[in-house]
Amino acid sequence: MTIDSHFNLAFKSLEVFDMLKHISFRDNFVFFFTALINSSICYCFFGITGAMLGVLTVLFANTAYSAKKGSNNIFYTGFLLFLIVLAGGIGFLLKLSLLFYLFLFVVSYFYYVSYDKDIVIDRITPFIVIFACMGTTLPTVTIELPLAYLTGICISLILLTLLQHKKYDVDAFKRGLFSKELYRSDKRLALRAFIYSIFLFLSLAIPDYLDLYRVYWAPLTFIVLLQPKEVGIIKITLSRFLGSVLGALFVFSLFHLRLFDTVYFDVVLIAIVTFLMPTFLKLNYVFKTFAFTVFVLLLIEEAEYWGDPTYLLPYSRVYETLIGGSVALCASFVLKQVRRLPRIA
Repeated sequence: MTIDSHFNLAFKSLEVFDMLKHISFRDNFVFFFTALINSSICYCFFGITGAMLGVLTVLFANTAYSAKKGSNNIFYTGFLLFLIVLAGGIGFLLKLSLLFYLFLFVVSYFYYVSYDKDIVIDRITPFIVIFACMGTTLPTVTIELPLAYLTGICISLILLTLLQHKKYDVDAFKRGLFSKELYRSDKRLALRAFIYSIFLFLSLAIPDYLDLYRVYWAPLTFIVLLQPKEVGIIKITLSRFLGSVLGALFVFSLFHLRLFDTVYFDVVLIAIVTFLMPTFLKLNYVFKTFAFTVFVLLLIEEAEYWGDPTYLLPYSRVYETLIGGSVALCASFVLKQVRRLPRIA
């Protein structure tokens, strides 16, 4: 199948009416209500940055909490979510040093090897990579930042537990993070994991070498676009790439045009996107990636815009999305060829 065919399939998946079949007002209201309560509490204690982290942590907590349909262990989920802010701290301390690149390589290698063995870890590891890369860009960190994150995580998990009523998973640690199976690999998988890690490494190294503004968005794009062990990865990566570019362009347009330069418009826009987020996440790869990109960008950009008005952020998202997406497409092509090798397939 040609590249043009893959693009046609990606565009073909843009069926707006498909959304109507996946709308669950209960899920939307639970997500929105949790985000509203969480952001309000975090705003009272930590200001606008706390409010944005309050909404963002709902996405993290909901993504992990909903991983298993009928059960959950909030202590296990909470511990894994704590690793996200810990990774951010590591990124802040190491900056874009050789040690950080080694850390990034190890985490991405683990992500590929452990993928499809514990769905909660599968969903949280990309956030670990994202926060680690974001941490490298922070000039200073106050105690309020990790406290706002941890507060948001705790409130989110408590509210989701009360609202979702899932069965308590007693063996979550034993079958998950502490399972020997999680760390086992073979030579066939090790080679693909090594290739994946090299390309993730490049997705950060290229914008770093070019001295671009806030380089973390390129590896974020890469890890969202290209997930381990996928079949038909070129088609899937193209679909996610399209959704990511459309999301970046959408936010870029909002910030560039700034037709309604008021705080109220920003709050209403974030509220609408927050309410629709669970619905978008149930749709195809294009819609899902579009929604994730818009959601994260709006929160990050709004928090930074209010603190330090600048138009560099939306501009940078467009070309860093292109860099991360291009690296992901190259990686998907190489991994597909490696799968075809007699000893690897």
